[in-house]
Amino acid sequence: MGSMARDVTLPLSQRRWRLAATFAMAVALPLNGCVNSTYMGIPLAQGGADPELQQLAQRARSGDKQAQLKLGIAFEEGRGIPRDSGKAKWLYRHAASDSGDAVWTYIPSVGNGTQGRVIPLRKGTRRAGLVEAKVRLAALASN
Repeated sequence: MGSMARDVTLPLSQRRWRLAATFAMAVALPLNGCVNSTYMGIPLAQGGADPELQQLAQRARSGDKQAQLKLGIAFEEGRGIPRDSGKAKWLYRHAASDSGDAVWTYIPSVGNGTQGRVIPLRKGTRRAGLVEAKVRLAALASN
């Protein structure tokens, strides 16, 4: 029995939800390559920028706190890229923040008489923010 035959037995609200989710994925997947072609204004396509800078930007984008700190310093001091204190602050803020552990997320009702609920989602091992990023962020904020 095919997927379409099984969908007919689902309530109308669930069929609509499934159709909307399928449409969203069909639109989002082709755009994925376009959206992620830069990070903080740094081209990530091969040959678009200095390979070391591209690698640093890719690591920072993936959540590497050391890379976020180093890229923030590059923006603050203009090392290989134009100075931009706004981007430096943004990167320092992310490098300074604690991450990982559980994040509590609200899951709404699916419309079948059940109530929404709050559940913990694991975001990996808890990692403390970097002290140097906190110091640099405070210094930029005071200027």
